[in-house]
Amino acid sequence: MDSDWTGTTAAIARRDVLRLGAWGAMLGILSGCDITLPKPGACQLSHPIIDVHCHFFNAADVPVEGLVRYVALRETKPEFTLARSDEEYKRRLDAFVVFMVVALGDLAPTARSELAILEKRATRPSGETIKRRREEQLRKAFETLAELSRGDRSANEFSLRTVTGAPDYQGLLDEFAADADLPATFQRNARSMTQVDTNALAAAARSQGKFSTYFSFVSLMQEYREELARNYIRIFASKCQMSLITPSILDFEKSIGGKVSSQREQVDVMEEVQRVITKSTGIHMHSFVGFDPHREAEQPDSAMRNVRYAILEKGFIGVKLYPPMGFKAWGNGGKVDAALARLYNWCRNNDVPIMAHAENSIGAACGYGNLASPKYWKRLLDTNKYNDLRINLAHFGAFDEVLRPGHPTGVMVSCNDDKFDGAPSWEEIIGETFDHGRRPHLFADLSYLSELVSSDDTKLQGDIRSLLSDWLAKYDPNATQLMFGTDWSMMALEKNYNSYVSKITGELTLANVSAQHQQNILWRNASRYLGLGRPGKTRKRLFEYCHKHDMDTDWLANFDLA
Repeated sequence: MDSDWTGTTAAIARRDVLRLGAWGAMLGILSGCDITLPKPGACQLSHPIIDVHCHFFNAADVPVEGLVRYVALRETKPEFTLARSDEEYKRRLDAFVVFMVVALGDLAPTARSELAILEKRATRPSGETIKRRREEQLRKAFETLAELSRGDRSANEFSLRTVTGAPDYQGLLDEFAADADLPATFQRNARSMTQVDTNALAAAARSQGKFSTYFSFVSLMQEYREELARNYIRIFASKCQMSLITPSILDFEKSIGGKVSSQREQVDVMEEVQRVITKSTGIHMHSFVGFDPHREAEQPDSAMRNVRYAILEKGFIGVKLYPPMGFKAWGNGGKVDAALARLYNWCRNNDVPIMAHAENSIGAACGYGNLASPKYWKRLLDTNKYNDLRINLAHFGAFDEVLRPGHPTGVMVSCNDDKFDGAPSWEEIIGETFDHGRRPHLFADLSYLSELVSSDDTKLQGDIRSLLSDWLAKYDPNATQLMFGTDWSMMALEKNYNSYVSKITGELTLANVSAQHQQNILWRNASRYLGLGRPGKTRKRLFEYCHKHDMDTDWLANFDLA
């Protein structure tokens, strides 16, 4: 692309940009910073559904760079059509991380500020104000790219980890401008870009399908937690009978670093969201609290105190672990295993379920994705001390180790340890750990099974169905240990995510899973995993919590026969 930034060419370019800017404003392209939600997916099910795996956090709850690098870019590669080599692609990808971090900015409401609004101690900004701030932040992200490209700002101020060499900011500007249907004479010159240029570039880039998903993700992560919950209900629960949703709080602060709302504040705001959502929609919501053993090891009882607070006082239902942040389920040694033992003992004694990320992805450092392997949970259970501990190994189902051996586990891969191992698959390890039903408190969920929902690869879908059918026949013939989850709002990165319920049930039917066994997967197994049956400590805690806060308690009777 021509890089002549001076003289007649540049003058003509600016005139064309002015014309495009006016055209873009007229069509309201830039005003597309609002979240555009898809229509609710079809749902023909007459029985209840429990979603054991979803999230309503925003960019104030997790380190922003980690959110971009390990969540937004965990599987989907941006399309950089002008990159001429793998190294050039990676340098543009690093520039894209900077761009996304700036685009997210500090717009996401903190837990403390949203709690003040929910408790009516503060007023929520108007929709127009929120929209204007998002537009301004997006323009700022493009302006920052230009400033970094021409050296007016130092990349050191972002302190971001890079893959290869220096981020290619100018190359990323080229990518945004390419194939954007800009006038032929347009020159996106970093040295002469005006406000009008920036607006035009932002409008053009937003209109491209290859980047629009990421812009939508930015808007989603700037949203209020209550609104994320209401968006979920519009998409998944307006037609289906979602009887319970259990969103998870994450604790990435120690592993990735960055400014975030404190864990205690996140518990407080999610408790208020739980009550507001339940009372206004009738759909019950009880959350999982995050636990980082590094935090607990560094200061004994700090993380455990937060767990007890959430479970015993705030109506939370379980605990979420994220091994790819730098620990194994068991076998770390020293203070980390001691911290995990305190959690496991308390959860076992109080009948509190644990959900653990069990997919080779979102590792905070080279090889950390493999720390999520179910072999470490087998190691724990083989001690025979925790057979009564309720465990969900989340994200079961994609068969990545078998279908993609030797392939990178994600977009940001930079070492051989971040590749899928091959056989035995993690699903096989989970099946062996189930031990033919002799560990009835061990479960796995089918969340973020995007290959069956968003992929156009019919062969891949057929392979997964066949593997799943064979796995069920071998390890779980009565389908008593698999559960359903959407992984909203992370699934918003995928196409057709609004059809997750109908697509998954359709694929289960094609995999010869009977209607009765599908009910096990969609709600009965989750009821047992969560401890909702009678009698039970979880059932008793939730009954007392709902009664205390004037919420319906009759809904718990739905799980008597589960």
